[in-house]
Amino acid sequence: MSMQNFSSEFQSPEHYIIDITFKIWEERGVGRIHDWYAPICPVRRPHGVTHTVEEVVDNTLRALARPTLTREVLAEDVIIGDKPSGFYSSHRVRSVNTRLSSDNSTVQSVMRLGIADCLCRDNQVVEEWVLGDEAGVLRRLGLDPVAYGRELGTNKPEAYTIGNEAMRRRWADSNGLTIEGDQTIANHIIDTYSALWNDKKIDVMDERYDRAVRLEGPDGYLSYGRSRTADLFSGIHASIPDGRFEPHHLIVRHQPERPVRVALRWSYCGSHSGNGRYGKPTGCPISLLGISHFELRDNKILNEWLVVDETAVYAQIAAHHPPTT
Repeated sequence: MSMQNFSSEFQSPEHYIIDITFKIWEERGVGRIHDWYAPICPVRRPHGVTHTVEEVVDNTLRALARPTLTREVLAEDVIIGDKPSGFYSSHRVRSVNTRLSSDNSTVQSVMRLGIADCLCRDNQVVEEWVLGDEAGVLRRLGLDPVAYGRELGTNKPEAYTIGNEAMRRRWADSNGLTIEGDQTIANHIIDTYSALWNDKKIDVMDERYDRAVRLEGPDGYLSYGRSRTADLFSGIHASIPDGRFEPHHLIVRHQPERPVRVALRWSYCGSHSGNGRYGKPTGCPISLLGISHFELRDNKILNEWLVVDETAVYAQIAAHHPPTT
């Protein structure tokens, strides 16, 4: 992988991503963001887009100001794709924090699953797509992610009423679908997700998923086996029956003594026209902006991490249909 024009302190793309994350978040080296992020660096989230390194610094400072006793940012995997200049990384992170409860009587442990996709060149991150299971974090704190999302959408509706096409463009690559790595495996994953999301062919799991599949999904969802894994997709289909899946960026990574790993950034856009995972239908447009990681065994999906920030989904619904008082 290309490390041209990167500092000699980093031996590989994986080392670069893991090390700068550790130094910024655990060592609180917020000032180093100016070294490792380009002055103009779009950071894309379902809730909006920032454009400058100063906004990255400000958002990091706000996050670090939240009261915690300990903070660990654990790199579960970094899936790298080579670029003509620099590299692309999809970094799956398990953040584990401990904090005091609101009455200071107990210590709470809060785990958050997140994935950050970064385009890196010349020792800097130049573009980033960031997702975390915020609904799962709120649930672990004893809070209601639906109410939280509704409050976001009610208080700042302009951020969530931009429509499906604008949301899709936020998550897409400007030059269309980008694939790095084995084309056959890439097509296999895209065809599988297309069958699940677009054609609603849940039975494709019998062919494409290992019988012992393990899936982590939004709002702390954890399933083992095909049947319960199918329930997650069915619940979303019921809420957004006309949704369309589109792949935007995909990496297939082969490394010795590792399973084949795949990172896929994608969107699923439609209307809230059914009664399912997201409650009674409102008819408003809904966009799911997602990143998924996969591990394959004998060409079947054995492990899947499907990250969607569902607080943004509830915010979109509330922004279009504010709750009545």
